Amino acid sequence: MAVSWRSPSARMIDAVLFVGVTVVLSVVVSADQAGSRSPDVLAYLWAVGLGALMLIRRTMPRLVLGLTALGFFTYYIAGFPAVGVAVPISAALFSAAEAGHLRASVLTGAAVLTASTAFRVASGQSASFVLGYELASHAALIAAVIALGYSVRARRTLQRRTAQVVGLVTRQTAMDTAAHAREKRLRLARELHDSMGHSLSVASLFADVAREADGSRRSSALDQVRSAVSEAMTQLRSTVTLLRSADGEAPAEATLDDLPRLLEGPASAGYDVTLHRAEVSASPDVQTCVYRIVQESVTNTMRHSNATRIEVGLAAEDDVLEVTVRDNGSGGRAARFGAGHGIGGMRERAEALGGTLSVHSGSDGWRVRATLPGKARS
Repeated sequence: MAVSWRSPSARMIDAVLFVGVTVVLSVVVSADQAGSRSPDVLAYLWAVGLGALMLIRRTMPRLVLGLTALGFFTYYIAGFPAVGVAVPISAALFSAAEAGHLRASVLTGAAVLTASTAFRVASGQSASFVLGYELASHAALIAAVIALGYSVRARRTLQRRTAQVVGLVTRQTAMDTAAHAREKRLRLARELHDSMGHSLSVASLFADVAREADGSRRSSALDQVRSAVSEAMTQLRSTVTLLRSADGEAPAEATLDDLPRLLEGPASAGYDVTLHRAEVSASPDVQTCVYRIVQESVTNTMRHSNATRIEVGLAAEDDVLEVTVRDNGSGGRAARFGAGHGIGGMRERAEALGGTLSVHSGSDGWRVRATLPGKARS
C-alpha cells in the first residue's frame, strides 16, 4: 500500500534520507580528492542543503531534482573536491522516478553525466580513464537508481490497483449474493402465493358449497375443503423448511402433467372446465412456469369472477409455447381480477424465462395469454 507523505512513517523515511545524504556527501567531501579548493564550511553546508531537499522530495520532486542538479554544477564551479557524479544526485533521481517523473529523471541524469564528463575531459583529466572507466560506472549507478525509484512506484501502483480490484470483487460478490437472496425470496413468495392462494381459494369455494348443500353433497364438499387445506399446509411446511435450512431441498417442481389434477378442483365445484393440450415439449422450468400461470389464472377466476366456464389451452409453434386461460365472467367482482400480486407474479415468471404475458378483460370475460420459449433463456 502506498505511503502518504503526511503519514508519520513517510516523514520518518524522509528524515532518515536527509541524514543519510548529508552524512554520505560530507564523508565524500572530507576525502578532499582532486579539488582546487580545500573543503570548508560552504562545502559542508552544500552537503546539508542537498540532504535537506529530501524533506520536500514527495511534494516537489521535480524542484528537488532541478535544485540538486544546479547545486551539483555550483559545487564543481566553486572548485571544491571531487565527489563524483552519481552520488550527489542519486537521491533526487530516485525521488523523481518514484514520484512518476521518469522522463525528467532520465534527462537530468543524462545531462549531468554528459556535462560532468565533458568538463573533466576539457579540464585535462585522462580521457581514457574518464570515458573508459568512470563513465560506465556512473551511468550504471544512475540507471540503477532511476530503475529502483520507478520499480518502487510500479509496486505501489500494483498494490493499489490490486486492492481496488479486490474491493470491486468483494462489492460485486456482495451484490451478487444480495441479488441471489432477493431472487430466492421472490421465488419463494411467488410459489407460496400461487400454491397456497389456489388451495385456499378451492377450500373457500367448497366451504360455500357445503354451507348451501346437505347430505352427501355437503360431505363431498367438506372432503374437498379438507384436501385443499391439507395441500396448503403441506406447501407451507415445505416452504418453512426451505427457509429455515440453508441447504434444504426445494419442493418438487410442477409439470404440465399436473394440469389435469389442478383443474379437478374447479370442475368439482361446478365450473365447466376444458383443457386443450397439444403435444408440447418444454424444459422443466418452463413447465413449472406454465403450471403456475394456469394456477394463478384459475384462482383469480374462482375468487373474483362470476364465470361458469374456464378454458385452458396449450399450443406450440417454432419452439414457442403459448398458454391461454379464458373464462366467461363479467361484471361485479371480475373487476378485481387483476388486484394483488398475482398478475405481477405471473409476468415476472414469464419475463424471467424470456417470454411475455398479457391480460385482457372484456364483456366476454378475462383472458390471460403467455408466450414462452420452449427452453428457458440462459
